[in-house]
Amino acid sequence: MIHQTEKTEFHNLLMMPLSRNHILSLVSLVKQRPELIEWVIDLLKNGQKAEAMKASWLLTHLWDADQSFFIEIQNQIIEAVLSTSDDSVRRNLLRMIDGFSFSEDQQGMLFEPCLEWMVSEKYAVAVRANAMQILYRIALREPDLIPELEQQISSLMDYSSAGIRSRGKKILSSFRKRLQTT
Repeated sequence: MIHQTEKTEFHNLLMMPLSRNHILSLVSLVKQRPELIEWVIDLLKNGQKAEAMKASWLLTHLWDADQSFFIEIQNQIIEAVLSTSDDSVRRNLLRMIDGFSFSEDQQGMLFEPCLEWMVSEKYAVAVRANAMQILYRIALREPDLIPELEQQISSLMDYSSAGIRSRGKKILSSFRKRLQTT
């Protein structure tokens, strides 16, 4: 259980201007005190924009350091990405979600929103590219979705950013190779 004083101290640390060294020290603190994860998740879901962004940034660095922290909170991360309206938070969460071993239910929860994020120009390029990567992983597990995803990615290739086109080309190439080997 985290006491209010500890929450306040941790919140103050989190809200300081973040440098790489500072965020890594917060990661070390969370690794030593795993009970802080639930509070970080709460900030992610219910905090103000700046709090949610910093919480998501902390979580991505924790993900990079030790993915075992996320086994039990995958659903909470997915719920957070589905409910956030902030592209910076969404980008960070999608990057982590791409590394999850998601269940069939989680795939179902992610497919339509990721498709929307991928095709809509109102989202940041990194969000769109990360959503495309998650859709690719889902399609590999559900090959019936490949034709739809190929069509959607192909339609993006003419007018999207270089990042979207690059990711799209790799995915379309992978689908073609997969088709040739079956």
